[in-house]
Amino acid sequence: MSQIRIGLIAAPELPQEISNDIINQLPDIISKGIDGNVEWEVEIVVDPLTGAAETAKEVIDEAIDIKQENNWDYAICLTDLPLFAEKDIVLSDINFHQNIARISLPAFGFTPMRSRVKKTFVKIVREMYEQTLNEEKDEWKRPFRFSPIRRITAPVGMNETDIRYVLTPRINGLLRLVFGMTRANRPWSIISSFKPIIAIAFATGAYVLVFPTLWELSAAFTYTRLISLMFVAVLSMVIWMITSHHLWEGKASKSKKKLRRLYNEVTISTLLLAVLFYYVVLFIIFLMAVSFFVPPELFSEKASLDGPVDLKNFIDLAWLATSVATLAGSIGAGVENEELVRNVAYGYRQNRRYNELYKKDS
Repeated sequence: MSQIRIGLIAAPELPQEISNDIINQLPDIISKGIDGNVEWEVEIVVDPLTGAAETAKEVIDEAIDIKQENNWDYAICLTDLPLFAEKDIVLSDINFHQNIARISLPAFGFTPMRSRVKKTFVKIVREMYEQTLNEEKDEWKRPFRFSPIRRITAPVGMNETDIRYVLTPRINGLLRLVFGMTRANRPWSIISSFKPIIAIAFATGAYVLVFPTLWELSAAFTYTRLISLMFVAVLSMVIWMITSHHLWEGKASKSKKKLRRLYNEVTISTLLLAVLFYYVVLFIIFLMAVSFFVPPELFSEKASLDGPVDLKNFIDLAWLATSVATLAGSIGAGVENEELVRNVAYGYRQNRRYNELYKKDS
């Protein structure tokens, strides 16, 4: 039985995590889906350049070196970089001459992607194994139901790529790209990183809860006012974090306008989700606190309620306290360690990009 060795070159963080999760399943899936008479072997190598280089040539050159060092037959790069072909958003591309391909995780969107990565991996291996140009549309409909995939042959003279799979229509592909890059930044990690800010915010909220004025306001505020205050608090914290820690990417000698705009959009979406996670955690803490420590009878008396205090009144009070505390927490976010905040806002890819641009222009 012949043997084919495939190298999976993963960028750090999310691509590496997904690769480790699916690596043991790939040989059997490939054997069943492509050729059971071949012994398939898949290995992982984690390479930083796969998650930082912005041109196909850089990634391909690095992949060629790694492929030769490990004596692989095929090499597939799994990156969290956005890939473009002019205005098209690329899910994957293949170089038949070098037997090297790339898969862009952001093109999969925000939703769980391991099963779709496996299907894409098998599809690419089949392409390289058979080196055929036969189009197989049905294979792509299920994993990308809301953003169909189009298979195109790269223009003559494009040495790095022979086949591309691009997202259509472009507006759907762009949304998937932003959501996918946001997911790679792991906005939920703010909870563990921002413990000091949560402590500051909770202390502020707990202090104002001592005074009946907040109780009266929570009873008087309509849901429109509570929602508006919540949005003001969340947006204030996002804007304060961006401006105080220089997270907005400006013009740089090495920065392309399209990528700069994309990364700024991802920074905003990442911080919005991160602060919303933070807001929800803070709300839960305040809801438990007011439920245990605010006497219902006193609450009803001070807030001039018509009837007894119910769960709705406690929710409104916790909601208002959370918004006030978030406004105070935005000040705490401004004085937090800049590297810590950048690690929350940026994933590995974007952090390394920032450092390279900064060094280039400093």
